[in-house]
Amino acid sequence: MFKPLDRRTLLRGILTTGATATVGLPLLEAMLNESGTALAQTGQALPPLYVTWFFGNGTLPGLWKPAATGTGSAWSLSHQLQPLADVKSHLTVISGLEGKLVVSGLEHPTGSAAATTGSPLSGNAVRAPSIDQLVADKISAGAPFRSIEVGVTPATPGGNQDSLHTVSHRGPNARNNPEFDPKRVFSRLFGGFEAPSGEENSGAKLARVKKSVLDSILEDGNRLKARLGTTDKARLEQHLEAIRAIERRLEETSDPGQAACTVPAAPSVGADTRAEAPPDVNEAMAELTALALACERTRVATFMFSLPAAHAYYRHLGADMNADFHDTICHTDPGDSANQPRVDTGVQYTMRCLNQFLVRLKETPHGDGSLLDASLVYVTSDTAWGKVHDRREWPVLFAGKARGRLRGDAHHNFPGENLSRALLTVAHIMELGLDAVGVDGGRATAVLPGVIGT
Repeated sequence: MFKPLDRRTLLRGILTTGATATVGLPLLEAMLNESGTALAQTGQALPPLYVTWFFGNGTLPGLWKPAATGTGSAWSLSHQLQPLADVKSHLTVISGLEGKLVVSGLEHPTGSAAATTGSPLSGNAVRAPSIDQLVADKISAGAPFRSIEVGVTPATPGGNQDSLHTVSHRGPNARNNPEFDPKRVFSRLFGGFEAPSGEENSGAKLARVKKSVLDSILEDGNRLKARLGTTDKARLEQHLEAIRAIERRLEETSDPGQAACTVPAAPSVGADTRAEAPPDVNEAMAELTALALACERTRVATFMFSLPAAHAYYRHLGADMNADFHDTICHTDPGDSANQPRVDTGVQYTMRCLNQFLVRLKETPHGDGSLLDASLVYVTSDTAWGKVHDRREWPVLFAGKARGRLRGDAHHNFPGENLSRALLTVAHIMELGLDAVGVDGGRATAVLPGVIGT
């Protein structure tokens, strides 16, 4: 019988620069009790991991909302949710909600605040912490990062409101701004690397530095394998290969030597500079966020695919998409809430990008299941139908099983109910001990019935 392994075990190595490299481990069977529900050393129950996944500019409600409610075969994915077919069993679709805090003339900033804080704005600032930070207050103790915030495209509107530039807030005037550069995210996750002193451009010195993070910790990894069972050995190998794959995909091509001095594997996939939300940036951020959760670097993440009212240009989706998605495509294209073809193209692309992230979680082993089994991913936007800023039929998805607190594969309809009730439902799923969420018209004191534990 193997001795239980501490949850915070790290693989360590020394780089040629003398700096220490560390790589976190996935949750292994050796860290858990026999049922896989608690830590072996302490008996502490494992809380669900949490992600807010946000996209700007809403949907086409007539194509987004499923036709029927129920669970399993009783409901089917709508047209705009079809890209999520790979994870239908892990989806809980919430329809009918209304963003009651939306203010005319400030639809996007107040909509964003409503969807993530349940509170109106006070001038340009939010009035309350966002739901991800409430979760972090509860479950992040001991994690290297209290929360991480990443984004795919920095495309934004011209507004000063805090709620237009991030959806993660510690409180009033306390924004958690997203990082849009995968290179910086990778460096942050694998900190502690230093450039060699002097002669930074020396070929021989740079060649010594340009080693994989994994190469520097393989010896420690081999020692650990001797303590692991067959399943954990395979899981460790898969985990290390996933990190190596990210390194290979993000490897610097323009100036490999210089870049290798600053991070262990200098990525060539940088921040989106054309307001396009390109697929390669989404893929990198999806993998890095999953890696951060799997490595126990954090238990709370906010993934901003696009910001509220984002002036994005989805040129890569076709010649007819070379226009401002917010100003032109959403607001001026003819049609109704079930018939704006270019809007539909953008929403479907967004859902494909969400699916990529969710599939990555589903394919990553974690405890006695997958990361998606262990997580609650709250998916929402800053408006319902962008053309007229309709606040009815607000898009809300719960993805994941939250360690059994959500059944998944369900659609629930709550016509006219306050959007804030979704936030309170998140709080109850995460067992935050809150009786209410929100302020003024956004205050909610009751969860959405039939969602938790069904």
